[in-house]
Amino acid sequence: MANRKKYVDTNWSGPLAYVIGLIAADGNLSPDGRHISFTSKDSALAKTFKRILCLDNTIGIKARGGSTHKKYHVVQFGSVDFYTFLLSIGLTPAKSKTIGELLIPSQYFPDFLRGCIDGDGSISTFSHPESKYSQLRVRLASASPKFLKWVHVEISRCMRTNGGWVYTDSKKSVATLTYATADSVKILTAIYRSSTCDCLHRKKKTATKYLAALK
Repeated sequence: MANRKKYVDTNWSGPLAYVIGLIAADGNLSPDGRHISFTSKDSALAKTFKRILCLDNTIGIKARGGSTHKKYHVVQFGSVDFYTFLLSIGLTPAKSKTIGELLIPSQYFPDFLRGCIDGDGSISTFSHPESKYSQLRVRLASASPKFLKWVHVEISRCMRTNGGWVYTDSKKSVATLTYATADSVKILTAIYRSSTCDCLHRKKKTATKYLAALK
C-alpha cells in the first residue's frame, strides 16, 4: 500500500463531493496530518475513489474486526493540502462517533449523499405484508447520530422531503436514518439525476428499476 504524496484539486465538483461522501462514510484521516485512507468491501468503490482523485497508489487488501479473512479494499495516500481541505469542511481524525455538520455546497449535496449511501447506506425494496405493494427504503447508517440528524435536515432542505427518522441501536452503537417510499423516490431521483454520475452500480440498478416502474 503506497503512501505517496498527491496534489488533489479541491475546486468543488460533483465527483469531488461524491468522494467526500465516501470519506465521510468509510474514510479515515490519520493523526499525522497528511494521510487519508478509504476502506470498502467493494473493489469497484476503491477503484472509483482512485480514479476521481487521479491516484496511482496500489489498492491494498486487509482484514478487520479480528478476522483473518482479507476482504476489505484500502486506498491510502498522503496530501497535506487535501487533508487541510477536509479539516476545513468539518472532517476530523477518529471521526466515526463525532462527525457532525459538514460544509457541503447545496448544489453538490446530492453527489455527497450518493457517496455516503454507496459507502454506508442501502437501497432496498420489499413487498408490504398486507397490501403486497412494493415498498422502497433508503437508509444511511453511522456511529454518529449527530451526523445523521444533520443529513436529515439537509435532505429535507435540498430535496423537499417530509419524513425520515433516525433510530439508534444501543446494542450495536449504530444509528440509522431511514426513509419510506415517497421520500426515497425524491432522494433517488435527486442523487441519480445524471446518467453518467459516479456511483456503485448495483445500488443504482435497484433505484433505477424502481423509479422506471413508476413511469
